[in-house]
Amino acid sequence: MTPQFLALVTSFFYAGCFLATRRGLMYSTPATAAYVALAVNTTILSVIVFLTGGIPDIPLLATACFVVGGWLQLGTRLFAYHGVARLGASVTSTVQSTNPLFGTALAVLFLHETVTPLLLFGTGSVVLGIILLSWNPGQQTTYRTWELLFPVVAALTAGINHPIRRYGLTLANEPLFLSAVMGTSALAPLLLNLVNPRARQNIVFHRRAMPYFLVTGVFEAIGIWSLVAALGVGKVVVVGPIVCVAPLWVLLGTLLFSRDIEQVKLRTGVATLFVITGIIVIYLS
Repeated sequence: MTPQFLALVTSFFYAGCFLATRRGLMYSTPATAAYVALAVNTTILSVIVFLTGGIPDIPLLATACFVVGGWLQLGTRLFAYHGVARLGASVTSTVQSTNPLFGTALAVLFLHETVTPLLLFGTGSVVLGIILLSWNPGQQTTYRTWELLFPVVAALTAGINHPIRRYGLTLANEPLFLSAVMGTSALAPLLLNLVNPRARQNIVFHRRAMPYFLVTGVFEAIGIWSLVAALGVGKVVVVGPIVCVAPLWVLLGTLLFSRDIEQVKLRTGVATLFVITGIIVIYLS
């Protein structure tokens, strides 16, 4: 499978995470979403690792990269879930989709990846198209401006994470095992945090929320594996922008399934053309 296809798969399942989490947050809290989704995600990936041959022999540095990646991924999740709770899935996914700008800059600086004019055009086209398609600034907002910091920080941590994972994969291209390592390292601090009584108060296991958070965990497992697999065979400057097509699927999913809890005005074909053009250009580059 090509890195472009794997990145597109990631974008689809990440969108499913946003939509399922948005539903679950009607009855529960962002902290609960993080605990349940991470536990499900880590369990699925770990079981598959042991069923397919167990722990491979890889350099310690590669594992360390994904331990750090797991901590950053935890930050991304928590900020994104708080963003979904406060801003909605469409606005949060749109702002978070700017993470290729951070990831591309870091990949060029530290991994010596090259950005061709065609690739730069494709990246800009995707980001611009997603913003035009998903976010209507003329729409009356129900949130405060400072709350945009939640998806902005999520975008920053996600952008930093891509080059770190890419570097780890150049040392050991074991996407399944390293995805499980990342999930475990993200789950560990959450479990340790349960000793704090205030943290336990934020956990709300509502029976109507749990199915949605379980779905989020399954989708995250698939999305994270496909993302790591894509970074194992492709460059950050190619994979990152395609993953950020997720808001397009979020928008379509919101219009189809979530119009009762979130209203989104669909922009005309100009915005869609930006996204499609950007994807085609990235593929061709």
